[in-house]
Amino acid sequence: MRRKRRRALRRSRNTSRIVLSRVLALLFAVLFLAGSLTAWAGRGRSGETRTFQLPASNLDDLRGQQTSGVVREPEIPAKAAILMDAESGEVLWEKNSDLELPMASTTKIMTAVITLENASLDEKVVISEKASSTGESSAWLEKGEVLTVDQLLHALMVQSANDSAVALAEHVGGSVEAFVEMMNRKAEALGARHTHFVNPHGLDQNGHYTTARDLAMIAAYAMRNPVFRELVVSDDYQIPWPGHPYNRVLVNHNKFLKMYPYATGIKTGYTEGAGKCLVASARKEGRELISVILNGGDSYWDQTVRLMDYGFEGFVKVDYAYAGQALAVIEVGDFPRKEVNAVAGEDIAFTVRKDQLEDYLLSEVHCAVWVEYPVEEGRKVGELKVGEGNPGERTADLVSSVDCRPPNLFLRFLSFLWAVLGVWWRWLKWLIPGV
Repeated sequence: MRRKRRRALRRSRNTSRIVLSRVLALLFAVLFLAGSLTAWAGRGRSGETRTFQLPASNLDDLRGQQTSGVVREPEIPAKAAILMDAESGEVLWEKNSDLELPMASTTKIMTAVITLENASLDEKVVISEKASSTGESSAWLEKGEVLTVDQLLHALMVQSANDSAVALAEHVGGSVEAFVEMMNRKAEALGARHTHFVNPHGLDQNGHYTTARDLAMIAAYAMRNPVFRELVVSDDYQIPWPGHPYNRVLVNHNKFLKMYPYATGIKTGYTEGAGKCLVASARKEGRELISVILNGGDSYWDQTVRLMDYGFEGFVKVDYAYAGQALAVIEVGDFPRKEVNAVAGEDIAFTVRKDQLEDYLLSEVHCAVWVEYPVEEGRKVGELKVGEGNPGERTADLVSSVDCRPPNLFLRFLSFLWAVLGVWWRWLKWLIPGV
């Protein structure tokens, strides 16, 4: 009788344990399922953005630059002209800037660029008969004489020597025709799509043309080369002259270098077809401007000065961020969730006319709240807008500071479990305050 009772008691206890274990298992399953669903529901959502305002970093300096009156634009009678910020490429003023016109010796800017990028300054060049017989402006080169690339570049940019242009073209390209192809490929790469070269010197020839806009872009690119910058400000230069007891003296006829105190270059040009042309550059208070005058008539020097004064006196630089500066944090992926900085891909600065400055002192930053894996370094994750709603609205991209790729599946599973535990912990703190 006692044995029967003990067996019945054990069965009762076992049944209770089984029921309890099943209840606990069911409870755990329910909790795990609920926690998993809650954790899964907490994933990031694509398309959500946030917006905040960012003032100019040099706001205090800009307050004193505002003007209530309208900034007067210059009168430029040239057939085509443009004024451009050399660093940003922003156009400050233009007239017929996309009109295709001959450009005379301003062609030599591209000739110098191709030479500097494809030859060493100390390379020896043997002057050919074709080069020595090239007419008009010359350095009096003679067939068979040997000069360095450096000497010929000075002859090209200081004396504006056409014979030097041909000598360099033959040396660098193997032939004038091959060199001209290099010039055209470079123009296309720089975005100068309304430019076509037929020769390396700029003498009038069918199919040889550019635009004020294209020429400004080419000049801005050329001025990034320190050797080019030195060439275009040289007052004079001497090279040997075989058979003579004295050197050839090359003289720079760019009067803009002396008539404008902030001048930094660049090149004059004249042919009967192109008229009087001038590509000029000037730097003042940390800003460098490029101006182009095509077929400007006798007043092309004064027109250039008027353009430069307009650019320096009527405009101001508005800074927002330097390249690599973090402006926001973007969440990336889930299980685990990571973060990347939204940074300025390059210096964010705008050149703004002073009478419009009020609309450009404050910008709006729009960026994603969350993005999916993977994120590559340099991927656009937002943008900065300034002057929104105005004709002169400007934008700049914000990009990811680093690569952000998902971990392997095992680590992602562990991260998911950790997220579920986090849900449970939040529930526990809600049920038992103060835990």
